Amino acid sequence: MRKFSFLFLIAIIGCSKPPQGTQFLFALETPGTYSVQMRDDVGEFITIDTLELLGNDAFTVQFDTARIISFLPIEGNLPVVHAVVGPEHAQLSISQAGFISGDAENNWLGAQRKMQLDLLAYTDSMDALKSNYIDSTTFMGLEALNSAYYAYADAYRQRILDSLTTHPERLSNLLTIYHRVGQKSVLDYAVDRALLQRMYQQLRTSYPGSPDVTTYAMWLAKYEEMLDFTKAVEAAEAKFQPGHPFPELKLETPEGQSVHLKRMSLDDHIVAIWASWCSGCRNELRATADQGKNEDWIYLSIDGLPQQRSPLAEWYDAIKQDELGGMHLSDLMGSRSTIISGLGITELPVYFRVKEGIIVSRSASIESLD
Repeated sequence: MRKFSFLFLIAIIGCSKPPQGTQFLFALETPGTYSVQMRDDVGEFITIDTLELLGNDAFTVQFDTARIISFLPIEGNLPVVHAVVGPEHAQLSISQAGFISGDAENNWLGAQRKMQLDLLAYTDSMDALKSNYIDSTTFMGLEALNSAYYAYADAYRQRILDSLTTHPERLSNLLTIYHRVGQKSVLDYAVDRALLQRMYQQLRTSYPGSPDVTTYAMWLAKYEEMLDFTKAVEAAEAKFQPGHPFPELKLETPEGQSVHLKRMSLDDHIVAIWASWCSGCRNELRATADQGKNEDWIYLSIDGLPQQRSPLAEWYDAIKQDELGGMHLSDLMGSRSTIISGLGITELPVYFRVKEGIIVSRSASIESLD
């Protein structure tokens, strides 16, 4: 095995010296190369070195504080391995199957990895079973299969919640925020907020200045902002209904001209909320434009990142391609647009009929607008 150094952070212990730090014992029989990564002082992932494995290898690393490092394969059929290393973590083993163990922190990381692989295998078996009956009109077991899957997902989530509840001080719990069942995150910040915040308080006390805890704090801040935004959208959706004055918005035209949309300037207008990437919006608006009904309309677009690579160009092109008249405004903030939070937009398209600054009707379709 080729020895390596983690810049100034890790000291490799020579074979002739007594083991110090955290010793890794790899039982992997497949050779390959790992990229070894960890978080820097501002929470960004950095590659600190590469590690070549020739088979059953061993090496030792040393940190003066506990932290998470990751072994990501770049050559060979090697498993992904995460580990908590530090003064309290003496010897860790990576099994032939790729599961880490050796102490409570790393046993939990190994269990997490097995949970993920078991979930994938279970999902594949369910999909294979369903595919045998995809064209069947007589198979009555799909509901039972779905119920079994949901029960499995609930048990998966409960095991993670149990760890966060009983051991909020473990660094290894930080990896659970990335767990998913299908397309859905296992942890829901809106539901699990108190538990996740408690874990942060415990980790901040146990590991002050830890880059891993810094990263977790940024994750919490992002989801706290998302939760506040969602609440603002829900409140606006309930507020801006027929009978309520239309809100004032400061937006820009595609040419960059700033426009202050004041409610009193809306004498008798239809305001359409859409996006160039919304095919349903464009089909309906294009049909209306073909009928010459939308010259006095005001279009508020929620184009922007992260949905689009070039939101301004795509917004402008859609207006031209679909020959949409009227006034076009946006802030190009995408999912964080003030149009969404200001009007309570939870679906697209949405149409408002506004007379003398007052919302007369709000609808998801032009036909039912009146």
